[in-house]
Amino acid sequence: MVLLAACSLLSTGLAEPEKTEHALRLTLDLIDGSHIIGTPAIGAMPVEASLARMDIPLERVVAIKMAENHQNAVIDLVNGDKVTGVIKLGSVELVTLFGKASVGLEHIQSLRVALIGGTPPAGEGPLAFGGVNWTPWRTQFEVRGDKLVSLPAAQPGFNYGHSGNGRGATLVTNIGSAEWKDYSVEFELGMNGVDPAFNPHGLGADFRSAGIGFHVADAKESWNERGGSGYGLSLGADGTWGLGCGYNAYCKTPVGYGDPTSDGSRTLAEGKGLKPDPVNGNKVRIEVCGTRIRVWVDGEKIADLRDEKMGECIGGQTLDHGGVTFTWGFESMGWIRNFSAKRL
Repeated sequence: MVLLAACSLLSTGLAEPEKTEHALRLTLDLIDGSHIIGTPAIGAMPVEASLARMDIPLERVVAIKMAENHQNAVIDLVNGDKVTGVIKLGSVELVTLFGKASVGLEHIQSLRVALIGGTPPAGEGPLAFGGVNWTPWRTQFEVRGDKLVSLPAAQPGFNYGHSGNGRGATLVTNIGSAEWKDYSVEFELGMNGVDPAFNPHGLGADFRSAGIGFHVADAKESWNERGGSGYGLSLGADGTWGLGCGYNAYCKTPVGYGDPTSDGSRTLAEGKGLKPDPVNGNKVRIEVCGTRIRVWVDGEKIADLRDEKMGECIGGQTLDHGGVTFTWGFESMGWIRNFSAKRL
């Protein structure tokens, strides 16, 4: 029995109003296989560790896994640390759409915490844009007016090229961040042609393509380094698109493109009929909430699906969290504008 679907709080409009920038959502996974989801009555979890008793703020917690005695627990924190101790609480109280609930620890297998509302953390990176700090990979970028634009020049020190460690202007933010989970992103995306000053392979001036990554658990600037793990939306100049995910994708060669491999991948959806606008760009919205993924392009919903394998660990990677990436194909240039992110 599932008492409350996490995303229904948003779609039905029945969520309790936020009193601060964000609110906490707590999911109790019970030993009988059922789940209870709601707003916790407490803001911190009392824990007695080996050296001290402490109150750990729930907003710093990702998950709490209970031992068989239902008192001892391992607490996963958002910074990657773990705390082991005894939960000094007889029951967990929370408010659901069906009223207040009080669940004894003896019935709980694990607890999962999520922040809803507000914005995810900006993260680190030299380019501040759209409330997020971005790191440019492979090529250079700069802010021009209301756009963050790729430049026809390789990153200093990066071995750019098909025989090097990678091609394609790339922006990344919050890769692997546990605090980027259940969120929406909106932006305008431009796919420009190839700049003649940066076209060693003689691509046509009208060549365009782009990919948007989300819930990116890992990524590397070099395509020869194992790690590319996340969901991706690909867009082609001919109006085709695809939605899928991969685990630890890379080129299994010391340098240069070749022997592409991964620990797994899934194609989730694909289609055609989009109308890329090379001048004004296209408006894109992506939502990921629980296992549900929804995508809109220029106001048209092109995907609405659930990936029930999102929480599975494959090759040491789990795709239920992580930040955002943008990549433009080969030497094609591009830009983003009006980027925003919001917790769901």
